[in-house]
Amino acid sequence: MNCLQKIDIAVAGKFHAYRLATELAALSRLRDLYSSHRGLSPPDLVPRRAFHNRFDIAVWGALSRFPAVRYTHARKSEIFDHWLRKKLEKKTPGILHSWNGNSHNTFKTLKGTGWRLCVERSCPHNQFQHDLLMEEGKALGIPFAQDMRMLELAIEELHLADVIIAPSTYSARSYDEPELIRKLRVNPLGGNVKYHDRKTNGPGFKVLMVGNNFLRKGIHYLIEAFKFIEDPKAEHWIRGDVPDSYRRRIQDPRVKIISAMLPNRLKDLYQAADVFVQSSIDEGFGMTVFEALGYGLPLVVTENVGAKDLLSPEVAVIVPIRDPEAIAVAIEAARHLPGPGFDMARRSILQKNTWSSCAQRMIDNVYTN
Repeated sequence: MNCLQKIDIAVAGKFHAYRLATELAALSRLRDLYSSHRGLSPPDLVPRRAFHNRFDIAVWGALSRFPAVRYTHARKSEIFDHWLRKKLEKKTPGILHSWNGNSHNTFKTLKGTGWRLCVERSCPHNQFQHDLLMEEGKALGIPFAQDMRMLELAIEELHLADVIIAPSTYSARSYDEPELIRKLRVNPLGGNVKYHDRKTNGPGFKVLMVGNNFLRKGIHYLIEAFKFIEDPKAEHWIRGDVPDSYRRRIQDPRVKIISAMLPNRLKDLYQAADVFVQSSIDEGFGMTVFEALGYGLPLVVTENVGAKDLLSPEVAVIVPIRDPEAIAVAIEAARHLPGPGFDMARRSILQKNTWSSCAQRMIDNVYTN
């Protein structure tokens, strides 16, 4: 395959596909971008002629949160997939980079026709993730439901692909079938995260967590960890979704649940916090870890947070999943990390892992045979 062949990107949404498209366009390696997003303009550097966006799918997807609108996530994916197949089946074969769940029928049609079919699965293997969250929901008494037909099709899509892109060793280790393991390419994500000087905060000790999806983010274990922190002036800020059924169990007044906010307000949270914790039981990568590092926050992350592949002991303490006491001990250790070595290490991590470097790794390790 010609190593200078251009790439088509397909994503039912936006995700980091727009970032990747920008970088590929800068390298003259992007052919076309197919998406369904409410933004009408193409990403930076992507020519409008190369931007094909199903705005209508995105709008219906947003409206589906209302019960009267009979438009499921499965239906959104099906329509996008059908549209993508029609766009590509008569196109000159090349490299297609799609996101898992977007392109089952497209892959079936293009398989064996000269296309290199690359599917990005940002989370661990679908069945592994399903079983993990089922177990977690059962343990906490919080129902977890998933469309089993969509699960089946997404797994079939992995088998149809020529390459499976995983963002971390955590995600890659979740695969156990030799056929799929042979296809795996681990390519960490990037982040054009700005380096900020660390602020000296006032009295009190603030622990921050940012992220939605209560079960996946392990928020329960972080709340439990605070029982082992004796400082009465410590505060635990959770910018994430916590079900009402679980909120009623929280007895510690130091735990603050913060509703969704605009980026500028979130910036204030990062700047006011002292330690950032990602207590996830399932996190394919975790961009909030990079964001926190940019603001100078020492990190506590679990072994299932994929971004740990890029971290070092100078900036982060790694803990097992589902271990509140270990999280509490790590928080105390992390608060003492900041200093010249910490700042040097975080600057190096942010400089080495940009979206540009992510795109170049895609070209070198994923798109070529």
